[in-house]
Order: sequence, then structure tokens, then C-alpha cells
Amino acid sequence: MHPVHFTPAAGQIVVDVRDQSERNRDGILPGAVALDAAAVAARLVPGLPTSLAAAGPDAQWLLVSGNGATAAAIATRLRDRGVQASSVDGGFRALALGIAPGAGRAGASESYERTLAQFAAHEA
Repeated sequence: MHPVHFTPAAGQIVVDVRDQSERNRDGILPGAVALDAAAVAARLVPGLPTSLAAAGPDAQWLLVSGNGATAAAIATRLRDRGVQASSVDGGFRALALGIAPGAGRAGASESYERTLAQFAAHEA
């Protein structure tokens, strides 16, 4: 599959939280920061020893997962920690189909409790 081209809103930093096998299979998002979902908190929350240089208090993160649900769950947890984070509705699949994304604000569903548990384990 070819790379998906997507232009975020001004000031947003796109983070692809799909695992490497998904990126290899489905394609990449040029210009996106690629982070495994389990590493997001350690890299995007400001002030941690493992935070990215861009992870300042004014950073605006736009998360992308395969179908959008994992990114929405992680964005919710980041917002709970005071981080400006949103997600692409429909995820990478919607982008690949050319569907105009919205900034998702939905909370996590029960099917993503495992993702949230992994994320929470990295908050400590």
C-alpha cells in the first residue's frame, strides 16, 4: 500500500500509534511520529525523562491508530493528564479511504480496556 497523505490542522503533531507490522502492511503516514501505543505516555507527557523534545505544555498531538478506537482511548488518557491530544475519527483506514477526518474526542470502549491497562502501566 502507498503512503497516505494527510495534512493536520496548523500546530498539530501527528503520532501514528499503530504497531510496526500495521505500518508495514497498511502504509505509513509521512511526517508522523511513529510510536508504539504502549510508549505514548512516556514520550508525550511533558517533564518525563523519556519525553520527546516536542512534548512541551503547548504541544497539540493528533493520534492515529488503525480504526481510530485505540487512538481515541489513548487521547482520553493523555487529556486526563493535561496533555492536548485528539484522535482521527476512523483512524488510518478512514485516511486511506480519503474520508475527511474529524478530531475525535470519544472515550474508550470496553474492548480497549487492555490498551488502557497497558497505557496506565507506563504512567507510574
